[in-house]
Amino acid sequence: MYRGRTFNRERVYVCGDYLDGDIYPVFQKPGERRKRCRPTSEIQKKLNQRNAAKRLTRIVHMNFTSRDLALHLTYDPDHTPESAEDALRIVQNYLRTLKRRYRKIGVEFKYILSTEKGGRGGRVHHHLIISGGLDRDTLESLWGRGYANSKRLQFGDEGVSGLTHYITKDDASYKRWSGSRNLVQPEAQPPRDDLTMEDVRTLFEAAEIHLANEWFESRFPGYELVNCEPCRNETNRGYYIHFEMRRRR
Repeated sequence: MYRGRTFNRERVYVCGDYLDGDIYPVFQKPGERRKRCRPTSEIQKKLNQRNAAKRLTRIVHMNFTSRDLALHLTYDPDHTPESAEDALRIVQNYLRTLKRRYRKIGVEFKYILSTEKGGRGGRVHHHLIISGGLDRDTLESLWGRGYANSKRLQFGDEGVSGLTHYITKDDASYKRWSGSRNLVQPEAQPPRDDLTMEDVRTLFEAAEIHLANEWFESRFPGYELVNCEPCRNETNRGYYIHFEMRRRR
């Protein structure tokens, strides 16, 4: 039986009007760190994807607003790229064209890019998140290689989580995503270790029945809870809680 020290840690990121965090147990033997149990490859794959999506969600909230755009680009039969490398070269040329246009109008250009090969027909397409500034007709006409569709970023109750989970999924993607060098990277606030096991157990039970709003909103004044995901690890018996909040309008 494990007899070392156990405590709970809370790690929080504040990204513009968006806040997310995790509450999780830390196990430590007296005088030494506890060796981590290696998860199975399937569990690790899901964990990596989940962490990638959370990180990208923070970056989007840190760098973009509802004035910015989600852009979807495809190729018509006359412009189908010969390879993944060719597709990336084409879309990078397109981004350089946009960067020049934005510079002319005095707007900083930021982007996030994901290039994907479709599962059925194997057709290459691109998903982009870009700064607003140029009108949407101009953005779409500058592509000129097939279908282009743009829409305003939607920051609803779940923020842009759906889009970022899609961009970071493993299957059929050449590369999870890449971004411009001027993206601001989120940094975690100093971790807090002030929650007792009883605190977390009570909070976990409240989260399971969707009654954790009051606790989180009193802990983070000015924010409202939009998502809370409690999880119990049956191996180490620990309580894990991921939460997302939005600044009150």
